[in-house]
Amino acid sequence: MKTLVAGMVAVAVGGLGGCASPTVFEGKYAQDDGWRKGTVVEIGPANSLKRPSFYDCRAEASDAEGDKPYVMVAFLRNGHPYARAAKLPADAQLQVGDKVCVNFKDCNAPIPKRSSSTSDEKDFN
Repeated sequence: MKTLVAGMVAVAVGGLGGCASPTVFEGKYAQDDGWRKGTVVEIGPANSLKRPSFYDCRAEASDAEGDKPYVMVAFLRNGHPYARAAKLPADAQLQVGDKVCVNFKDCNAPIPKRSSSTSDEKDFN
């Protein structure tokens, strides 16, 4: 009887583990690595962005970069709204309102636009 119960528990636990699959955006940006869907809400010099940012890459920038362009991206993490301020990549060509992928763990990560097939998924604006 104990063997039967232990076997059933092992099967149940194994089955639950198989149901959990990692969330990946655009086929390459894993949520476990810090990637989230977001929306560009502000672009401007680092020292003039108005929106508060919980994940702020400006703290890592030198004072000499105060006039460099930065981007503020709003996103959801665990269902709560957050924002990430990050240096605007030179080749990004982002505009306010663009749907992007943002990595809240890595200030040096790119900020790629999302494809149109995922642009209408729910995210924070």
